[in-house]
Amino acid sequence: MNKNRFLKQLKKELPGWMEQGWVRPGADQAILEQVGQRAESASFLSVAFAILGVLLLGSGVITFFAANWGVMPKIVKLGLLLGGLWLAFAVAGYLLRDDRAPHLGQAAVLLGVILFGANIMLIAQIYHIDSHYPNGVLLWSLGGLAVAWLLRSQPALIAAIALAVLWTGMESFGFQRQMHGWFLPLWLAFLPLIYRMRWKPALHVAMIGLLLWSFFCFESLRSPLFVVQVYFLAYLALFLLGLIMDSYERWSYFAVPVQRYSLVAALVSFYALTFPHLQFGYLFLHGTNIRPGVATAWLAATSILLVLVAVLVLWHRQRFRGQKNPLWLLWGQALVAAGIVLITVNLFIGVRYANLMAIGFNLLMFAGVVWLILAGSHLGDRFFVNTAFFFFALTVMSRYFDTFWSLMNRSFFFMAGGVLLIGGGIFLERKRRKLTRQITSRRGEGGGL
Repeated sequence: MNKNRFLKQLKKELPGWMEQGWVRPGADQAILEQVGQRAESASFLSVAFAILGVLLLGSGVITFFAANWGVMPKIVKLGLLLGGLWLAFAVAGYLLRDDRAPHLGQAAVLLGVILFGANIMLIAQIYHIDSHYPNGVLLWSLGGLAVAWLLRSQPALIAAIALAVLWTGMESFGFQRQMHGWFLPLWLAFLPLIYRMRWKPALHVAMIGLLLWSFFCFESLRSPLFVVQVYFLAYLALFLLGLIMDSYERWSYFAVPVQRYSLVAALVSFYALTFPHLQFGYLFLHGTNIRPGVATAWLAATSILLVLVAVLVLWHRQRFRGQKNPLWLLWGQALVAAGIVLITVNLFIGVRYANLMAIGFNLLMFAGVVWLILAGSHLGDRFFVNTAFFFFALTVMSRYFDTFWSLMNRSFFFMAGGVLLIGGGIFLERKRRKLTRQITSRRGEGGGL
């Protein structure tokens, strides 16, 4: 039986099994995820070979055209391009029909998407269409999205997301040299199909694409302090949304990837705010060292995100209404409130108090990673714990190097640094292992999650 059909049938049968007492209440979701993961792991090798074969075949086709392009008549070129495209989709439709060979069918779909892009580029070359060439990549991405919807193809959707990232990178670095906001509507257009088909790999690629777009925008914007604050608030909001998603059955399947990617992005952004250089407006990549006044656009963006974060905190709090709020949850709400106050003050304070703001962000950073350890222990999430220990160690070492480098004799600096690295590394690793063992043992006993 096909994996998707089996999972659908199992999903229909589980409520009846729970009524009969064969399955304990609340275990249905765990059973579905376990069966889905086993089916995915069993078919991984065949999918990998099919996708690799398609990529090699597509490369061969493009290489063939490149080698013989000059000697082909125009009508032959068009016939080969369009014929190859429709042949690939015809083969895909045949293989996908009645689940004859679903993995090979999806590989053929991906080949069709690759040939669609080759058609766009080569037809533009045939007719000497001299236009804004990133638009061709955008059209290619939209075509992949359309194919993903029509044929329910996750490889096609992943290819469309990758092409969208390529498009925004070309626009950001090759032309606009400013924030390329048109990527966001296209990125949002990928989410409904991911949600409808419950495609977690595609969600991972989409989150990675969002992080790359954030980096592209950061490279092109010239107000580093305010950009980083906006990034932190945006990814903090996304992290809070991931926590809220975990409390809804229909969204919980996607909660973990959203939480983890947004958590890392938020911590990277907040880690940048702990540097005094950034508080003064200095940015290594661009060489500016004057803290600008807050522009209206940054004030508006920060204000909107501050309100959004506050709303999400209240929404999350409402989900726990009627329950005894644990310490980690109350602490987290207090930290978010402190962060809102600190960022709001930082919008209007001048260079004169930049060092004080850096101290405030450092204190909040350390409090935040300690909270993350508590939250990870309570939720049974080793990723939270490991991430917290990493950023704690990174922040400690950063403050040591940027503070004591100019204050200590160089020999004592390196000796003390060596002792700090060795001793601190051993201590942190022991604590990390102890916490992860506790989480693993609780999972084995059926608790902690």
